[in-house]
Amino acid sequence: MATEFASFPRLSRREFCRVGSVSVVGGSLLPMADNLNASSDQSVEPRGGADCVICLNLVGGPSQMDTFDVKELKPTPQDLDIRTTHLGYRWPYGLLPGLATILDDILVVRSMAAWETLHNLAQYYLQVGHPFNPARVREMPSIGSVIAYELLGKAKESDFLPPFISMNYPAGAVNGTLIRQGYLNSSAAPLTLDVRAGGNMPFVLDEAYKDRFNRRLDFLRSFDSSRQSPGLGTPQELLEWDAFSRSAEKMIKSPRIAGIFELPEAERRRYGGSPFGDACLIARNMVAAESGARYILVSQGGWDHHGDIYGKDVDGLMEDRRARGGLYRNCGDLDPAMTALLTDLKKLESKNGGALLDRTFVVAAGEFGRTPGELTDIKGRDHWPAVRAGLFAGGGVRPGRVLGATNDAGGAITRFDWHQNRPIYPEDVTATIYSVLGIDWTKKIGGTPSGREFQYVEPMSGTNYIGSTEVSEFFA
Repeated sequence: MATEFASFPRLSRREFCRVGSVSVVGGSLLPMADNLNASSDQSVEPRGGADCVICLNLVGGPSQMDTFDVKELKPTPQDLDIRTTHLGYRWPYGLLPGLATILDDILVVRSMAAWETLHNLAQYYLQVGHPFNPARVREMPSIGSVIAYELLGKAKESDFLPPFISMNYPAGAVNGTLIRQGYLNSSAAPLTLDVRAGGNMPFVLDEAYKDRFNRRLDFLRSFDSSRQSPGLGTPQELLEWDAFSRSAEKMIKSPRIAGIFELPEAERRRYGGSPFGDACLIARNMVAAESGARYILVSQGGWDHHGDIYGKDVDGLMEDRRARGGLYRNCGDLDPAMTALLTDLKKLESKNGGALLDRTFVVAAGEFGRTPGELTDIKGRDHWPAVRAGLFAGGGVRPGRVLGATNDAGGAITRFDWHQNRPIYPEDVTATIYSVLGIDWTKKIGGTPSGREFQYVEPMSGTNYIGSTEVSEFFA
């Protein structure tokens, strides 16, 4: 194995203070300060079986008829190399050749749909599992924060990673912001990382600096005692700041933290050598550490192909996918990263025996699909909520098959293949994520600023009753 490592920042005292207040937003190893008493008036039995969820968030909405639900249409380029797999369904070998080799480990789902057509609203739905409500937006926690709230009390003393980690989310006016903990305690907030353009991973302390760092930290605490002596008059913000600092300190001082962020060049190449690949490699390391990470959101932007969806005009067939634009470039990053991630999780053994993939639920999907039929005037496809497709693996999923089907154009679902006999909506995927982690998705929590209970997954959509539930057919 190569010994050359990608560089990452070293931590100074000033950086530690910034990490404690911004990046490591959450007392990753501390119990919730507020007991909000989540409860349910229904009787469901969560599936359990998974220790962690990795959500590969394909921001922008991949074209389902070119990727996971590939169709051979008039505009489809020949170099998508669509062939029938040994499992009996069609697959774009020209775009996703690596994943084609491990389809025995993947469940392809083609009967998913979305409610929204705007990126920011659809991303909100994907991250929260609820429709956007302006009156409640500040109080609604993300899926990762609900998981952190539920599972933080089960943390081991040896854990040094926070339960909720987000990497590379392309926040902005189009996609909206990363949704955080809402009205839950800050212990449920995410650790946010961005490994694009040099990254912001100031968690590895140079060995030569450790003694000096510890002296300065002790000096700081010797006169900053107000937040260490909680009383009736101590503001909550000070108590939480102390939780931030101690959690950051434990992570930084762990002798295993450097290994999480080490990126050997040979492994980087195997994961694609891209920021998305680097994030997937770090996610693998976090899962393999088995040290507190429960929900890892890894985002890949650039899937919003309104124009030039099939890339630039380059002579030859697929000489370098990432030298082209559109789907070629995005798939050129997704394919090696997801292939390596699933391959490694299947090979690596957990501390309790068995493959890590068996204990890790992996989801790959975007917020909606793309319009079927002919390309637009600018050679692209617009937003299409009626159909989206996704990949699922690990965590007890029964792989090597396809769930659902669409028409020849990929624009309408013709077979649902699950007990609700309707499209699989974001609420159902959210319920399934909670279920595999052993969380009752029908729970509610009170104490919100609006006075309305927060329900983990609502049975209602924005317009009617849908009976949101776990998709048990993923596992059957």
